[in-house]
Amino acid sequence: MSRPLCHRCQRPLKACLCHALRPLSHRHPVEILMHPSEAKSAKGTATLTTAVLSQARLWLGETEVDFAPLRAALGETPCYLVYPGPDAEPVERTRIGDGAHLLLVDGTWRKTHKMLKLNPWLAALPRLSFETAPEGNYEIRKAHRADSLSTLEATAYALQCLEGLDPAPLHDAFEALKQSQLAHMSEAVRRRYRPE
Repeated sequence: MSRPLCHRCQRPLKACLCHALRPLSHRHPVEILMHPSEAKSAKGTATLTTAVLSQARLWLGETEVDFAPLRAALGETPCYLVYPGPDAEPVERTRIGDGAHLLLVDGTWRKTHKMLKLNPWLAALPRLSFETAPEGNYEIRKAHRADSLSTLEATAYALQCLEGLDPAPLHDAFEALKQSQLAHMSEAVRRRYRPE
């Protein structure tokens, strides 16, 4: 039997994070394409990101067919994929028009790479990457790359660079998620994430 979820933060009611969510307005709508394997991850940040941002949507899938509704909704809207690549423009030095959408892919590096292969339309979008990205602070999840950021952190940094936005509401929600997860871990597991 599944645990009842909070309709806003999509967390179990006993671990609801709504107390830490402050709405954040922004000019560039955000579309997060979530790999299905992330949907039930308690440590994921995509749902939390959409709960904080005023113009953010979550799309679950992996293939072109899965994301057909997203493509239909976007139509001819200018879009940028926030993902590293050889032709990516540094978000720190790029200006894009207000209303242009930012697309982020949520999943492990291996799974997001596969999603790009399965979605040539996505891989063909102009890309934005990070030249001087902040150090990731995803204490509750192991990363296999030094430059890894959670989806929330990547979104916060992109909006901060593009709009001069104060990302504090996103970071506060992220901190609440981490504290909630750490509080429910055994001491032995917690030490793996926060060594003495």
